[in-house]
Amino acid sequence: MSNKNQNSKTGLFLGALIFGGLGIFLLFSSVQNLKMVHASKAWPHVQGAVVSSNVVRVLKSTDKKGKRHYSYKGDVRYNYRVEGQEYLSGRISFGDYSTNTPAHAQEVVADYPVGKKVQVYFDPDAPMHSVLERKAGFTSFLYVGLGLLFALGGLALLFLFFVKLFTGR
Repeated sequence: MSNKNQNSKTGLFLGALIFGGLGIFLLFSSVQNLKMVHASKAWPHVQGAVVSSNVVRVLKSTDKKGKRHYSYKGDVRYNYRVEGQEYLSGRISFGDYSTNTPAHAQEVVADYPVGKKVQVYFDPDAPMHSVLERKAGFTSFLYVGLGLLFALGGLALLFLFFVKLFTGR
């Protein structure tokens, strides 16, 4: 067997592991997130209040020319009380996300101004876990799609690896 052929097989196998592993990770984490959305439908709720609401700009990267790239997220903090214990949380929904432009973050902040009374849904087994909206965010569904794509890509590479392995090419 030639060295080039062996390298090709090794590359296919490593590619299958990397793509497949990433796909499985993305699928697992997004399915867990969707399970939490489903479970939260049965969570009790209490009234809370928004205590801070800001657009947060975070440096994502700096390119070779020194240009900085930022992401923007609506950072909303709210407090609530369960059985006499006060909690502070910042999770609006499952799959909150940031974007490259501030528009989405500004919408989130506009929806939740400081002082607004909010309905807080909390996990009865762990009241520190809460959300304001019992829905999955865009990223939850995006990660399902990407997870499937990467997992299928990994399977395709694994198939090609076995074809090369058993045909000797």
